[in-house]
Amino acid sequence: MVGCPQKLVLPAFLALLLVACGSQSTKPDYWMYAGSYTTHGGKGIYLYKFHAATGKVDAAGLAAGRLWQSNIDAVASSPSRILAQMRAEWPNVKMMAKGVQDPAFQTLHPNGRYLYTANLKDPGTVSAFQVDPENGKLTMLNTEPSSGGLPVFLTVDNSGKNLLVANYSGTVAVLPIDSTGHLHPATSAIQRQSGGPGQALQPHAHSIVLSPDNRFAISTDTGLDEIFVYKFDANKGSLTLNEPPLLKTHAGTGPRHFVFHPNGNLAYAIGENGSCVISMRWDAQRGVLALIRTISTLPPDFHGESAGADLLIHPGGRFLYASNRGHDSIAVFTVDPIQGTLTTIEYVSSYGQRPSNLRIDPTGNYLFGANVFSSTIVQFRIDQQTGRLTAIKSFGIPFPMAMSFAPAR
Repeated sequence: MVGCPQKLVLPAFLALLLVACGSQSTKPDYWMYAGSYTTHGGKGIYLYKFHAATGKVDAAGLAAGRLWQSNIDAVASSPSRILAQMRAEWPNVKMMAKGVQDPAFQTLHPNGRYLYTANLKDPGTVSAFQVDPENGKLTMLNTEPSSGGLPVFLTVDNSGKNLLVANYSGTVAVLPIDSTGHLHPATSAIQRQSGGPGQALQPHAHSIVLSPDNRFAISTDTGLDEIFVYKFDANKGSLTLNEPPLLKTHAGTGPRHFVFHPNGNLAYAIGENGSCVISMRWDAQRGVLALIRTISTLPPDFHGESAGADLLIHPGGRFLYASNRGHDSIAVFTVDPIQGTLTTIEYVSSYGQRPSNLRIDPTGNYLFGANVFSSTIVQFRIDQQTGRLTAIKSFGIPFPMAMSFAPAR
């Protein structure tokens, strides 16, 4: 066996080390946005710098809020942003003074240049912002009515032409997005009706998600225990009920949030009232959901009060995460990509009270959980082999809500 000349070993090792370090340093950074309840002491949308190569998160002030608060740390670029904010709110002087109010949910445009918020007030509104990739600041573009009260969920369709909103009052709507990111009045709005014996059940739309092919919009309803399916036309910005129009879940389940599996054949919903995850099969051609199985998000020995909040599927499709408000935990499951069933791995403390929104970073290495009542966001490392979570950092933010990531420059 011919040995390697010793004088070549050190240079070769250094070259490999440089390549490894270089590839690590080229991982992009991201701006992380976290909304807060301004009526409970929050200042608007908080800004963080997420370093993908290391997982480090640095606080970077406010991305959007009251004008003087959100621009004080970016004086050089603030005049144009302040003027834009004033134009967007004109002639509502009261809104100019208040700034961003209760941005309970947010979603990013597919091009990463615009961010949209659901403003939790009645009557509800949704707002559009432009993302500055240099400093992460958000410039208000405009605000439009959400066609209902208490907007709680948003999604932008795959074409980037429409914003879909779910209002807790029972309405789902579509608002067009123009080439500059601005929102326009709703082109479609559907109000659900009461249901059940004596019409006792009240509609509460809690999420709306597009199918992978952008042909259908699926919307959960915690009040009616139903998951609606709508035909979606991106060019017209229209919603029409599919046939069959819905999937009925077990009474008292309260389906809240909904996700598709990356394979496009499976879907999952978290039951708010039932503290469970509902596994479903998805017929992409007909737009039909079929129940597979329901599994609890709580340990068998827990007998207190708790409610399901959010769920996520890891980008690789192998793991699912669900948050429990009351038990104050995150349930971790493995996913059978063929059968669609879930198997419990562990229940991890959320290290706070009432974990609501969950978010996995763009690299798939970390999960962030927003604990509303304890005013903290906790960062967990995801074991890529087992899916297990390990808490590594907690940072304070008043009444944190939805989070999102945008590429930084």
